[in-house]
Amino acid sequence: MAKAPDMTERGRRAAGLARFFRQQPDRIAALWRRMRLTGHETETLQAPMSQLDGLVEPFIRELGLSLEGDETSPWSRTRAVLRLSPERGARALHEEFSALRRCLVDAAEVLGGGDWEKERINRAVDEAVDSAVALLQRLRDSRLEGPRVPFGGLVVEYFERPSSVRHVPPGTRDGRTAMH
Repeated sequence: MAKAPDMTERGRRAAGLARFFRQQPDRIAALWRRMRLTGHETETLQAPMSQLDGLVEPFIRELGLSLEGDETSPWSRTRAVLRLSPERGARALHEEFSALRRCLVDAAEVLGGGDWEKERINRAVDEAVDSAVALLQRLRDSRLEGPRVPFGGLVVEYFERPSSVRHVPPGTRDGRTAMH
């Protein structure tokens, strides 16, 4: 008799996790962005523009639908823009997806998700990584096969140019103190 309440409690937690992913993807995305910023110690105190920025929230929302039982790939349902940078390569994609995976799994643990939910999260992120890397490789060589799981949004090649803008710390103007 003790198993039925446990299953009910697990079901309630799983539903809460799915609802959180669907309704508040911005909270997990904010954690992901902070994680990226702390990982990049630069003189301008800014991480390079993310290749996943702008698609994290829609992907998390679609992942929430998968946790509710939708069997199609959340990556294929994600309607957003994926920026691929041949200059940064596959390693940068792996790093960004790795940080996102950590945030998603941590959120699942905090919100009471079990092994089933974590497995679904990991499978969805694996599909996304594999697809994004295959798309990046295809940019370099169009003869290569496309991804096994297609991306549902728009893929663009992101060209990076060095910035000529100098970072000025807040409270100063061109190195001079403002006088009032």
